[in-house]
Amino acid sequence: MQRSIFRLSSCVTIASTALLFAAGPAAAAEVFGGVAAHSLDLKVALCCYEHGTDVQFGARTAPFATLWTGELHAYAFGSVNTSGGTNFAAAGLGWRFHWDGGRFYLQPGFGVAVHDGPSEKFQKTPDRIYFGSRALFEPEVTLGWRLSPKWAAELAYVHMSHAQLAGKQNPGIDDLGVRLAYRFGQ
Repeated sequence: MQRSIFRLSSCVTIASTALLFAAGPAAAAEVFGGVAAHSLDLKVALCCYEHGTDVQFGARTAPFATLWTGELHAYAFGSVNTSGGTNFAAAGLGWRFHWDGGRFYLQPGFGVAVHDGPSEKFQKTPDRIYFGSRALFEPEVTLGWRLSPKWAAELAYVHMSHAQLAGKQNPGIDDLGVRLAYRFGQ
């Protein structure tokens, strides 16, 4: 029990720090929360050492640049696994593309995640994922549907791995879930 509380407080601290760095002096323009299936077999990462549901909360900045037809946003979020698996916090940049008058959007993103799971460079037990590194790349893709000017429903895919930069041990992890996003202003 004490280890779970320590892991949860560590994840909250990491996520809070990531949010501060992502938001900078500007306030968050959008917050989101949701649930995701943890360590799914999507044929992208070696799978399925851990299981359960991840509860995620995060924030995104307002667009700060336009690149071709997409808007760049900074994001940060924390993810806590309800089954005692790996928790993580991530921060990065998302590139949002709108269509159908802004009703739908696609947002690929790329960030860095820090996790509280094992980081040994070899798989020790079959019930935990050993990432091989404490810091991981965190590419993601979000598909959103604007329900109203303030609210959106999202389908989000998150992958974490070190792309074999920290050695051949690189099982990675794939999460797929749903989020509800709330936009401030407008």
